[in-house]
Amino acid sequence: MFGVSPAYFLSRFGDRFTPHHVTEELTNIAQLGFRGFQLEVFHKAGLRDWTGGAKRVRRRSAELGIEATQFVAHFMMEAFSNPTALISDSGPSEMKYVLEIASLFDECLIITVPLPAFAFKEPLGQKKYDAYFARLTDKVGRLLELVRNSERQLALEILPAALIGGIDGFLRLCDQLDPEPLYFNFDTGHAWAAKENLYLIPAKLGRRIVGTHLCDNFGHENVSLRPGAGSIDWRRLIAALKHVGYGGSLDLEIICESTRVRREYAAGLKFLDDIWNL
Repeated sequence: MFGVSPAYFLSRFGDRFTPHHVTEELTNIAQLGFRGFQLEVFHKAGLRDWTGGAKRVRRRSAELGIEATQFVAHFMMEAFSNPTALISDSGPSEMKYVLEIASLFDECLIITVPLPAFAFKEPLGQKKYDAYFARLTDKVGRLLELVRNSERQLALEILPAALIGGIDGFLRLCDQLDPEPLYFNFDTGHAWAAKENLYLIPAKLGRRIVGTHLCDNFGHENVSLRPGAGSIDWRRLIAALKHVGYGGSLDLEIICESTRVRREYAAGLKFLDDIWNL
C-alpha cells in the first residue's frame, strides 16, 4: 500500500495544518491513488486542535477507505534536542494525548517519535556523552512503556546529527532496552543525508522497520525531494526492503511548493509503483 507522509499537508498548508485541512485534502489524496496517510501534530500547541478535531478526520478517512498508517509526534523532537530538554519530563508527559488521538484510528498501530539534531555548546567527553545517552535511553524507555500499554508500537525516526547517532546507535539503544520491542521509521532522506549505507539498513534492522518516509536527495543536504529526483538507487533500495520481507506501508515524503504538491506526489507514486511491481 502506498500512502503520504505529513509532508504532504506541510507542503500544502504549512506547519500549522489542522484536522480540518487534513479532512478536506483526504479526497484528493485518495483520487491520486494513495490508500494511506500519516497523522501528525507538528507543534505542541496543536494537540488541543487534534484532540477535538481528529474525529472528523476519522469519519472522512473511513468514508474514503483510506487508512492512517502511523502517528508522527513531530512536536516531541524538542524533548531530545539539547541537554536541558533531555533531562526534562517533556515527551512522556504529552504521550497520553497522542495515544488518545491515535485510539480513534484502530488501524494506526505505529507511533513515531523523531530524534532531531542534538545541540550542545561545550565539547563532550565520553563520560558526559554516556550520561546523555543513558538519559535518552530512559526517556525512550518510558515512551515505549506507554505506547506498549496502548497495544501500539513505538518507532523512532532519526535525523542527521541526532544524539543517538545513526543506525548503529539505534541498534545499541535496542540492545539496552531489550527485551522491549523498539521499531524504526525509515526516512530515506535523513539516512542518505547522514551518509548511511542506505542499502544495508533493511538487512541491519529487518523486521524492526515498520514504517517509511520515502524521499530523495543528493546525500549532502537533508531535503525531501520526490523519489527519483535525487541520487538514491531506488531499484536497489526497494529490492533490499523486499528481501527482508517489509510489508508495511510505502509512504512518500515530498516537501515542495503548495502548487506542485499533487503533481509531485502523483509522479512519485508512479515512479515507486513501477519499481515495486517489477
